[in-house]
Amino acid sequence: MRRISFLILILSSLTTLAQQVKDSVKTEVIEVTRSFDPKVQDAYKLDINPEIDATPEAKIPVDYHIQSVPVASTFQPEKGSMANFRPGSMIENIFGSYVSLSGGNYTQLQADAYVSYPVSDHLTTALNLSHYSSQGGEQKDVVFNPFYHTAVDGIIGYKSDASDWQFDLGYDGHITRFNEDINLMMILTPDIMSYQNKFNNLHLNVKSRFKDIFIKNLNLRYNNFWDFSDNSEHLAQLKAGLVFPAGDINIKTGLQSDMVSGSAGKDKHINPATDFNLSYSNFDLGLLPAVTIENDKLVANLGAKIFYQNDTIYKKVQFIPDVNVHLNLIYEKLTVFGGVTGDLHQNSQTEFYQKNPYMGLVQYMHPTLVPYNIFGGFEGAFSSSFAYEVRLGVKRINNYAFFDYFSLIPLANYGIIYDDMTQSYFMTKLNIGVGKKLDLKLDLTYMQNNPDNLTKALFVPDFDFKSILIFKPNDKLNIHTTLHSVSERSYAMGVDNSLKGYTDLNLGIRYNINKQLTGFVEAYNLLNQDYQIYYMYPVQKLQFMAGVAYRFDIPVQK
Repeated sequence: MRRISFLILILSSLTTLAQQVKDSVKTEVIEVTRSFDPKVQDAYKLDINPEIDATPEAKIPVDYHIQSVPVASTFQPEKGSMANFRPGSMIENIFGSYVSLSGGNYTQLQADAYVSYPVSDHLTTALNLSHYSSQGGEQKDVVFNPFYHTAVDGIIGYKSDASDWQFDLGYDGHITRFNEDINLMMILTPDIMSYQNKFNNLHLNVKSRFKDIFIKNLNLRYNNFWDFSDNSEHLAQLKAGLVFPAGDINIKTGLQSDMVSGSAGKDKHINPATDFNLSYSNFDLGLLPAVTIENDKLVANLGAKIFYQNDTIYKKVQFIPDVNVHLNLIYEKLTVFGGVTGDLHQNSQTEFYQKNPYMGLVQYMHPTLVPYNIFGGFEGAFSSSFAYEVRLGVKRINNYAFFDYFSLIPLANYGIIYDDMTQSYFMTKLNIGVGKKLDLKLDLTYMQNNPDNLTKALFVPDFDFKSILIFKPNDKLNIHTTLHSVSERSYAMGVDNSLKGYTDLNLGIRYNINKQLTGFVEAYNLLNQDYQIYYMYPVQKLQFMAGVAYRFDIPVQK
């Protein structure tokens, strides 16, 4: 409580000081990194739900843009507040297609290709291929596991005067090796010692936007997951946004439906004949009505989220408030905001495995409910090149899914433990841009996590700091650095020891040989640390990669 009181004092002081002085939608096309150019609308954006990075990012994200961060780097700019920063973006000139190839120590290989084939002015097709692998190795008695990740997507885009559509059919597969539990090494057999964890995803995503009707957007997602242990899962999601204008007031209604069903497989670690005969099926249906009021001083979203849940825990209606208000106090310089919101999130095996590739057998899947998230703060821009945000809040989380290390089998892997938790947080963000030469983004989060039953919040850090710096001294050269610092984290229920905190520093340099050809070098984990994101799995130490990227256009077919 003393720390939270201290944070409230900081927030009050910053508010006084401020008063004294006063999207990038991922469409599978190469994105352009540009200088920060704040506008007055930036202070009114209603994207006010904080995305707290509860766990360090997965080492092998399913990420379809060139120069994705390798296994040693935990910094993933596409998450949360860093979503619009792309230090690995390869172009300043727009091209529809590219190929990229790079390699490095630990026998790393990364190959990416995005080929866009315009059929007409309205219809475009594209093929996206991505492969990233490392053979690992051994260094001073530390073993770094090999891994393989491959993804392919077929994309069709259609644009008309009334609507835009995108269809994405794809597959991604991942292979990594489980480490042996050091406490059970004496009983390991050769088959267990070479056990590989393999999981696969087949997905279909349909996105649409409409211009002149009350239905503004419609998103459909289907994912089929399966792994080496015969775990399987089907995930289907439907989201729609409707808007009914009424003068200065917009009446909005969101529709949301999630369905997850799956089953546990067999114990291939020790007894392949064991069938756990576990299955689950969760379904929810949500209605999200809201009224938006907007004028020169005020933007207010007054709404609610009403969910019907039908799963193994709940069969009832959940009512969640969704209210947020932005008040412009000093034009373009200071906006104060506050509100209360929440959400219902269907967990899935796909999500767990992508965050933690060392997951073991599946357990029952339960949705996570945030009945309330109370927040407040201020944001604005001191100048055309300096923007800021400060936020303070507290949220209640029911059925939070914690990763938990366990040794019930001779291999080091993870399961899921659910517990309710109260989370208090303080966040501050800074955006600094100097012309077209310098972009700097800083993001600091401090949290107090208090689970109801667990003694500590597993794999949830109290402190998280991220930064990205992009420096472009001229049209040819681009230098970017990323830094990610995380505090210590508890890794298992009933274990007093914790994983040490770490600081991950990366550097990249690219040189545009001409408008289409670029050479680049990347250095990851510059501090050469053997820290662990997940217990028993140290990251690879200092890494170097070098490669080339070629960009090109295929003309519209006539």
